[in-house]
This record gives sequence, C-alpha cells and structure tokens, in this order.
Amino acid sequence: MSTRAHRRARTTRGLAIGAVIALIGLFGATAPAYAAPPTTPVERYVALGDSYAAGQGSGTPLDACNRTTAAYPALIDAQPRTNLLRNAACSGATIADVAATQLSQVNKGTTLVTITVGANDLAPGAVYAACYLADLSQACADAGAHVAAVLQGDALNNGIRDLVLAVAKRAPNARIVVTDYPIPFVDSNVWLNEQVNDATLALDLKIAQGVAAAGAAGAKVSLASVAGAFWGHQIGDPTPFLGADISNPVTFLHPTADGQAIYRSAILAALAG
Repeated sequence: MSTRAHRRARTTRGLAIGAVIALIGLFGATAPAYAAPPTTPVERYVALGDSYAAGQGSGTPLDACNRTTAAYPALIDAQPRTNLLRNAACSGATIADVAATQLSQVNKGTTLVTITVGANDLAPGAVYAACYLADLSQACADAGAHVAAVLQGDALNNGIRDLVLAVAKRAPNARIVVTDYPIPFVDSNVWLNEQVNDATLALDLKIAQGVAAAGAAGAKVSLASVAGAFWGHQIGDPTPFLGADISNPVTFLHPTADGQAIYRSAILAALAG
C-alpha cells in the first residue's frame, strides 16, 4: 500500500472513531443498548390467618371466608415485585385451623409468608354473645373463664411458635412476618370493653413470645405490631379504623380499609427492618 493510501486509511479510521465518540457524547457513555434485567427477585407471597388477614369488614366479601380486595395481603400484592400466590386466610380460623387447612398452600418456592391468627382461640364471639347484655350471667362467667385459662397457659404462644416453624420447614427460603392485634376500645368505664382490651394485650404478648421462640429456633421470622398504630383510631375515637357497630357481626371489631392499610405498613416496615 502506498504512503498516500496509508494516510487515507488512517484518516477514514479517525473519522469513524470521531463519529463514535460524538455519538457517545450525545447519548451518554454508560447508556445500555437494552433494559437491564431487574436484580430484585419477585416475592412469592402466601398469606395465612383469620378474618383480619382475609379482610373481613373492609369491603364487600368475595367468598365464604369473607376475603376482600382491601385485605392487607391484596395491598401488599400491589407493591412492586410482589406476587400474592394465595390469600388462604379465612374468617373464624384458629391456630390449629391454619395449620390443618392453610399451611399446605406454602411450599419451597414461597419466599414471603404473613400470619395473623390467635384471636379466635379466645372465642371472642362467645364472650360478646354471653356478656354483652348479661355480664353477670353464668354464661358470661364461663366465657370469661375460658379466655383466662387460655391466656394463663402456654397453648397460644406454643401454637404460634409451632406454626411459624412449620411454615419455615415447608418454605426454608421464606421470610415470615407475624402480626398482632389492635387494642380495640378507647379507655372507658365500660366493663366489657376493658375486659376485651386487657385480653387483647395479653394475646399480643403471647404472640410476641411465640414469634421470639420460633426465631430462637432458627426461623426467619419477625413481628409486625399494629397495636400502637391504631391509637387515636380505636372504637370510641372520632374516626375508628375498626368496625364499631355491634349489631353488624361482619364488621364489628374488624379493621376497615384504613385499618388494613395500617397492617400493610406495619408488615412492610418489618420486612425493611
């Protein structure tokens, strides 16, 4: 190749390199040629529990379990990169019910599980039925004795512990979040309301003990407490986030849509912590 041809080739290469540099300057040196794949995996989510997790009282019931579209599992499902595989929660479920009928929804591919359960082990419906209009009756005394016996024993905390460990065994890669319950009533001189508040405080303590025991046994579990978040929005406050109409058994003592949003926020905070 002649000297002139070499110079022409160098000039052509120089122009080509210059054009590339100009394009890089125009579009940005680090701009990818395609959208990078997301690095955060999608959460494969299963919700377990009772009417609180089903969403009873927060909207129109969708089925016999009183699930609603405003339930906190549905709100968490709306978060980016979260896929609610199944809200297995059902109204009236006890800890034993969840273990027997809902646990099978969890498997090795599940990466997130939430649990709200324990209140029905105290049979609150029976307490209200027996005590609301006849707090000095024998039926009311018997219902109260049942609640006291459950709260004084270890069945609740051990049940929560064993349920969490069973979830962890079925889904060893899952993060597990267990919630507690709001203290429903403002402080008052109403005997039954104060009894319910005291029982709920004791129940929340049992749930916390069960979660701590499961964590000590190796489960990847955390507690999302909602009790404090409902202060100012209890039954008796101007804008309660719990159903306040005792004549409506579907909504009474159950979180409204705003109450379900509190649950969502508490769970997301526990996951971020």
